[in-house]
This record gives sequence, structure tokens and C-alpha cells, in this order.
Amino acid sequence: MTKTLSALTIAIAFQSAMLLAQKPGGMQGIDQQKHREIMPIHAKIMEKQKAQDAEIDKLLAEVNNASGEKRIDAIVAVLNKLVEQRKTMNAEISAHLDR
Repeated sequence: MTKTLSALTIAIAFQSAMLLAQKPGGMQGIDQQKHREIMPIHAKIMEKQKAQDAEIDKLLAEVNNASGEKRIDAIVAVLNKLVEQRKTMNAEISAHLDR
């Protein structure tokens, strides 16, 4: 159980590190036209994030229902999925910033 909690704590720390690194007030000073352009992109990102959350919820359910070696495998699957999602998100952000 301690290993499970440690692994999940590490996963949550990786996932939330991006939020803590962001500058506060990112939308302050943006003009209305730019805001209208960004809103559909934001909505798409939020939709994708909900789908990713559903993937993680499914994997966490597998962790909670597993025991022994299968539980460890399930935890590794959660960590791998979180890292994959984070890398994808970073690539997408970079692509938008490079425009």
C-alpha cells in the first residue's frame, strides 16, 4: 500500500508541476479579438483533458482492483499514461507557441 501511495504521489506531482510553473494572470491584457480566437482552442483542450482524465480513472480502477504483481503492473501503466499525456501536452503547447 505504501508503494502504491508513493507511486501515485509521484504521478500527481509530475502532472501538477506544469500548473505550478505557469505565470499567474496569463489572460490579463488580452484584447477581445484574440480572446475570441483562443476560446475554441481552449474548449478543444478542455475536451481532450476530460478524455485523458477518463483514461486515468479507468487505469486507477484497475489499480484498485488488482493485487500483488498485477497491482504493480497497473501502477506502472498509470505512470506511463501520465508521462505520455504530459509529453503530448508539451508538444502541443510548443506547436501553438511556434506559430
